[in-house]
Amino acid sequence: MKAGFGEVVVTPPLGTGMAGDFTARRAEGILDDLYSRALVVSEGDVHVALVVTDLIYVPDADVAAMKERVTAATGIPGDHILLAATHTHTGPITVAKPGFHRDDEAMTTWVRLTAGAVEMAFRRRTEVKVAAGRGSLPGVAFNRRYRMKNGRVFTNPGLGNPDIIEAAGPVDPEVVVLRFDDLEGRPVGILTSFSCHCDTVGGSMFSADWVGVAAATLRRIFAGMPLGKTEAQSRGPGGIQLPPDGGGVNQLGVVVVNTASGDINHFNVFSGKPGWPGATYQIGVGLAAETARVAVTLKPEPCSALGAAARRITLQRIPLEQFVAESKAALADPRTGRMEARRAEANLSYASFYAEEPPQAEAEVICLRIGPVLISGCPGEMSCELGLAFKKEVPAPYAFMANLANGYHGYIPAARAYEEGGYENRSARYVPGTGELMVTTAVELAKELWNE
Repeated sequence: MKAGFGEVVVTPPLGTGMAGDFTARRAEGILDDLYSRALVVSEGDVHVALVVTDLIYVPDADVAAMKERVTAATGIPGDHILLAATHTHTGPITVAKPGFHRDDEAMTTWVRLTAGAVEMAFRRRTEVKVAAGRGSLPGVAFNRRYRMKNGRVFTNPGLGNPDIIEAAGPVDPEVVVLRFDDLEGRPVGILTSFSCHCDTVGGSMFSADWVGVAAATLRRIFAGMPLGKTEAQSRGPGGIQLPPDGGGVNQLGVVVVNTASGDINHFNVFSGKPGWPGATYQIGVGLAAETARVAVTLKPEPCSALGAAARRITLQRIPLEQFVAESKAALADPRTGRMEARRAEANLSYASFYAEEPPQAEAEVICLRIGPVLISGCPGEMSCELGLAFKKEVPAPYAFMANLANGYHGYIPAARAYEEGGYENRSARYVPGTGELMVTTAVELAKELWNE
């Protein structure tokens, strides 16, 4: 098996409109750069690519354009490429809608840069051994939906709200780690995963949020340690052999995946705001430390299990008349929570925008197998419950669902959430059961890969 890592900075120019809030902002600075990071794994003629980008989400058309460039440059089939967004709320606008201007030129550049990260990873492949492990990072991420005394579910009901009864959904503190070593036993790269909304920063400066902190910290943890060199890194211009230290170009490949986290964020409503050093670092540094703890205990071995499977499914939208009527009913109900009411107001203001949507939409569900790990990808803000359902149903010892993968179709709550109230179900444009359909499809693909 061969594996390679690649990454590129995708931070757009200052002044670009920023996503992640009810009102548009313009970027006034750069807290830290946004990246697209790629992992390419090959076994014989089979190649798979896992790409993670620091955007709030990526529309289907941009995903398709990126895949087309990757296939042309590397031969990796489009249905073997999983692109997941970290869902950072301090990145650029990627979907144009009333009040939110998308910079098409910047997104065209993003397509080219991100495809370049995959090509870089492809060219840097080297023979590897693989091992997987798991850890846990509890106490930093919380389900944001709560059952209230009035019988409804509120999203983000406020710190210390006395009307909270209990959380209305689960969390997933699991950290799944995949380590790649060269044949001499030196690390080439690490893949890690965690579930939490990337919305801990705020403001008007670009930032990759906790995912960026995790990636940078993980690389710093391993700085100075002997690292494996890929074939491409071992030689300089014209094929000249580089010094044993790699000429300063070899560094640990790192990919951080945000898993199903549509209803997960960093607020503990029972104990107040995060203390030192703040949620961004509690999650980012905590994840890096836990990933490193797991990684150093692993013993990679030769592996040949690799594959990818994808399937197009048809999604049914909630009829616009029903969607508008339910939004009005939510606004008229005194039991409706603050965030749900705000979402209902936005729904009404976007009615003409939604009217252009067809009653059905096509979406891609994908699953990758890399050794003992199954990774699914679904194109929406998947609730944590759905991600856990995927983990429970697949036969692999390690599995997770990458959030917002290979397209964007909004919030995808569990079916039961539609009747409970809250921001997530009020945002969803697809009928109840859509999330369960995606999970069922992902599980079927996973079992096909596992039984090959």
